[in-house]
Parts: sequence; structure tokens; C-alpha cells
Amino acid sequence: MKSAEELFSAAENKHNSGEYGEAIELYISAAEKFQTSDLEKCAEAYAKAGVLLELVQRSVEASECLSRAVAILEKLGIKDERFSFYCSHLGFNYFVQEKYEKAAESYVAAAEIYVKLNSFRSAAENYWRAGVSYRQQADYQSAEECYLKALKLCEESGDKYQQAVVLGLLGILYGDSMKRHEEAASMYLKSGELFKQLGEMNEARDKYVWAFQSYLSAGKVDTAEKLMLSINKIFPENNNYYI
Repeated sequence: MKSAEELFSAAENKHNSGEYGEAIELYISAAEKFQTSDLEKCAEAYAKAGVLLELVQRSVEASECLSRAVAILEKLGIKDERFSFYCSHLGFNYFVQEKYEKAAESYVAAAEIYVKLNSFRSAAENYWRAGVSYRQQADYQSAEECYLKALKLCEESGDKYQQAVVLGLLGILYGDSMKRHEEAASMYLKSGELFKQLGEMNEARDKYVWAFQSYLSAGKVDTAEKLMLSINKIFPENNNYYI
């Protein structure tokens, strides 16, 4: 009979050699044995199994393993980077299962700890992922709050790419969900400008066009037409958006 340590070591070897199915079984077996000897190691083994289950698209089993890992760390009073990492992956697997409320809760839990650890980029990503989860539940106020928290963190960390992403998500929320079309246009323009600065021209073009469409939805036809002229100058190879 192998010990917990031996099972964990065997799992690591299988993981490193790409034999994920066997690695998952060994990690879970190790976790079960660690329950009576080393709860932190038990959580780690469950989490490693969960991440591999996520990789092979077995999201229900992944969420079960990851939720066990999170629960163990909470019981131990441990809320560090490991906790955030496990919560983030748990949120992803809940989202895949369309369990959006649980996904949002997990992402927010991860984000809050990342903020305390000054890991602002990771915190921002988890906040905007929580925002997407709230939007899927039609909880638009919570979605906006999470997006704005993510945006502030992006600005503080200088993460312009993720800032552009969040601005685009705000545009979708304001335009598609809340029918605040002028605000949507403003968000899309800011997102497009950042993407242009970063050399992401396809993303930039799309955001400018969505701003144009938002101005039309808001009844700002003159503004939309002026913007289209600018779009055609910036992207002369794509000047057929009136069609």
C-alpha cells in the first residue's frame, strides 16, 4: 500500500509526462490519504486534480475537486495566493457549467485576496470575469461594479491590454444589456484607442465600429457619421461598414 507522499509523487510524474488520466486518479488518491495527516497537502492534491480535470474538459469533476481544496484552506484559515488560484479555477469551471452565481462568487473571492496580495493584474482579471458571470444572471449593477473595480486596477497596474478588454466589456453591458448607448459608445471608443496604441488593429477597428453602431442606436446620427469618416481614414481597407 503506497503512502500519500508516494501517491503524490507518482501523480507528479504522470502529470509531467502528459499522462493526465492516471495523474488525476493518483492526485485524488493522494488527497484522500492526506486527509488524516496533512490538510494543506490534501488541498494541493485536490487542486492539482481539479486543474487537470479542467484541462481535459471534465468541468463537473473539476469543480468538485477544486471546491474541496478551497473548503480545506478556508477551514485552515488560509487565504493566500493558493486560495485565490483555486477560487479562480473554480469560478471558470462553474461558468462552463452555466452556474453563473457560483462562478461570480468564486471569482470575487479570488479577486479580493489578489488585491490584498497586491497582485492587481490577477485581481482585475477575476473581477471582470465575475462581471461577465453577473451579466449572465442579468445582475447588471453587480456586473458594472466588478467591471469598474477591474478597470481601476488595470489603470493602477498599467495593464493597458486588459484595460482595453474591460472597457469593451463595459460597452457591451451599457449597450446590449442596459440600453445606455451613448455611454456604450464612449467605452468602445476608449477601448478602440487603447487597442490602436497597442497595435491590435483588428480589435481597435471592431471597437470603433461598435461605437459607431452605438451612436446610431442612441439617435446620434451626426456623431455616428463623423466617427465613420474617422474610421475610414484609420482603416481604409475596411470602409464598407455602412452596408
